[in-house]
Amino acid sequence: MKKKIFFKLSLITALIFCGNICILSAQNTYRIDVSGTAYEVKRGHLDLGAKGLGDESIGVNNFYLERNGKPFIPVIGEFHYSRYPSQYWDQEIKKMKSGGITVIATYVFWNMHEPKEGVFNWSDDFNLRRFVQLCKENKIDLIVRIGPFAHGEIRNGGLPDWLYGRPFEVRSNDSEFLKHTENLYNEIGKQLQGLYYKDGGPIIGIQIENEYQHSAAPWAITYSGAEREYTSARRDRKITQVGVGVNDSGNEFKDYGQTYMKGLKTMAKKAGMDVPLYTATGWGFATIINNGSIPVMAGYAYPFWEDKIKPSPFYLFKDIHKSPDYAPVSYVTEDYPSIAAELGTGMSVLYSRRPRVPGESFLPMMVRTIGSGSNGLGYYMYHGGTTPSNGFYMYSEGFGLSNKSYDYQSPIREFGNTGKGFYELRLMNNFLHFFGEKLAPLYPEIPQTNAQIASSDTSTLRYSVRSDGKRGFLFMHNYQDHVQTKDLKNLQINVTPLGGNIQFPNTGTFTLKSGASAVFPFNMEFGGVEFKSAMVQPLLKFVNKGRNYYVFFSVDGIKPELVLKGNVKTEVKGAKSVFSEENTVISGENGTSFEFTAGESTFLIIPFDKALHTTLSGELGQQYAVISKALVLENGNKLDMISTGTESWQLETYPKAASVTSAEAKISPLKNNDKIFASWNISTTKIVPQLKITQFDDRHFILDAKDLDLSKLNDVFIKFDYRGDRGVCMLNGEIATDNLYTSEAWQLGLKRYQSALKQNEMYFYFMPMQKDAPYLEYLDKNVVPDFLQAKEFLEIKTPEIIPEYKVSVELK
Repeated sequence: MKKKIFFKLSLITALIFCGNICILSAQNTYRIDVSGTAYEVKRGHLDLGAKGLGDESIGVNNFYLERNGKPFIPVIGEFHYSRYPSQYWDQEIKKMKSGGITVIATYVFWNMHEPKEGVFNWSDDFNLRRFVQLCKENKIDLIVRIGPFAHGEIRNGGLPDWLYGRPFEVRSNDSEFLKHTENLYNEIGKQLQGLYYKDGGPIIGIQIENEYQHSAAPWAITYSGAEREYTSARRDRKITQVGVGVNDSGNEFKDYGQTYMKGLKTMAKKAGMDVPLYTATGWGFATIINNGSIPVMAGYAYPFWEDKIKPSPFYLFKDIHKSPDYAPVSYVTEDYPSIAAELGTGMSVLYSRRPRVPGESFLPMMVRTIGSGSNGLGYYMYHGGTTPSNGFYMYSEGFGLSNKSYDYQSPIREFGNTGKGFYELRLMNNFLHFFGEKLAPLYPEIPQTNAQIASSDTSTLRYSVRSDGKRGFLFMHNYQDHVQTKDLKNLQINVTPLGGNIQFPNTGTFTLKSGASAVFPFNMEFGGVEFKSAMVQPLLKFVNKGRNYYVFFSVDGIKPELVLKGNVKTEVKGAKSVFSEENTVISGENGTSFEFTAGESTFLIIPFDKALHTTLSGELGQQYAVISKALVLENGNKLDMISTGTESWQLETYPKAASVTSAEAKISPLKNNDKIFASWNISTTKIVPQLKITQFDDRHFILDAKDLDLSKLNDVFIKFDYRGDRGVCMLNGEIATDNLYTSEAWQLGLKRYQSALKQNEMYFYFMPMQKDAPYLEYLDKNVVPDFLQAKEFLEIKTPEIIPEYKVSVELK
């Protein structure tokens, strides 16, 4: 009998032991010790930084920027004023602010402003001064990229045609070339006079040249079959490439390049361009101004200039401060902060190469870049546009690119409509804006497991920590370009700062879904409350009626949990609070909103989908988190709300506003079950645009819009859902814009053409996709047709007409 009992107990013990082993093997535990993290900030070695009006100042150390003595992280969005109708600049700047952009970067394309030698044009869509003034009115900073070479997929990279064949080398120290460049700088200086940071203006930075001794553009003047000539000095041509890349052979002419770059900076300052920040391309051994410019960085995961489709390294965490992307570089990396200027939020396409950049790729790249130690994000492009032309004289680069469209698949598209990436990027942009002061001084710690990860690895967690040894943020994502990732399950991360281990989550494990990303704080203070850890991401902070508010969001698939140090007195709505192991643990359910108060602060946690549509509005001290699927723009003491495709939408405010009023819309209060937000339905009169689209044959459409009335609409879009080679839009005998098919529908806005449409029909012409087209491998598999015996394919669905509404509302 005893033998039987012993046998049963042994069997149970074995099963328990096996169960524990199974549980341990199923749990993916990652560990990183940051207790020894230390970094010395070096100041005074850079010829950068300056005072503004009053007590204003901008400084630069070797790790981050400082504003008025405090760390800050700029969020830079590229928008080319000359590629967008000037009558709409103000609204587009407001859209960029709504997206969380704090600095606009813009090129001055020399060939557009001086198409004939000695004759400058600064009018209409080329009115640089007016654009800068609008930035000032909208309280957004500006970096002006003055060339002389710009690139930007512009004809000759921005160099005027009349420079071609002159008896000197362009982009060189030749006195004749520098004389023409000095004329350009002097003209730019006149346009910018009185608008610099020192004057209380928005211009905080000037970029000198672009990709110098790294890249060039083809001269548009060429001959079929001839070897391409590029816009670089002959001495630099063996190190000159097309696009952004790696130069691992160095530069024997770097001293010559230093002389050139330093001379341009001196020339710019002499022309009045005296600013705190000077930038220059830093990637791929490009030449910067030693100690006199910030070497700005890049990262393109979907480039059109590479001849192979392959996963990029730009989703793998690393110490980006010590080892920049596209290294080796021409400077001592640890002497400068790591700031990006061109992170590929989109991409142009060639006729033969058509990478489609999914909007969901934007946010994970930024989580990786910031988590790797970058202290500035720059998006190229953030706002698309249309390249100007003069009849059939095209300013676009003659390289197989679109003749007109510079949509770039960017967060804000060619016609001002927002893409998916706009909303996801705003999560990171707001985090950097509101919490950058905490983040900027923290140094990146990269776990040993990251060194083992190849771009094709879909099993190992990609994560990093930024810390000062005591506190910090945990960064992670689960995305890779050109690779399908899978959900990573049963994860647990143990971070060890000074003072002891912190476990994410506090108990159990979590799942990081395919495509997801997260930034979680530990040992961080928010509003006077000490957080040990939080499985939610910071989004906003503001003050309303004397009270501090903090907004966090939960990540899909990860249970929201906040661990507060000690026994904290809280009032909780919609969640549970327990005291456990000397900490206060507040946990909610994924997909729901909840709030709690502690001390003088109130904390709101919202789901990811709600966070996508949340922005901050109002005057300082009287601000609200405003939540709506309509795009919300600040316009003085009112909010402009833009709704595409529907005349009715909802608006929520947090904390609860007393009322919402509008002279242009019907406002109806809504009952809110969670009792956290105040909610309203906003509706305006439905408008059916007076348009007539006629399909002439299988390739041609005619638009009659002579009766189009936009007095009660913000815009009208036409959407062509087609599969083919390309589409071209003709108006008044010229190309209005064009589209090289990239797997997605083609959408055009009509308001910029409304005057011409009164007198002219608009024509749309489509060409079929060929069976042997070189770009087929770039298209999404589901849109590539089965040609069978056919040699070509064209499918065009019925065009869709989409009205866009705008109303102004006021919170009371």
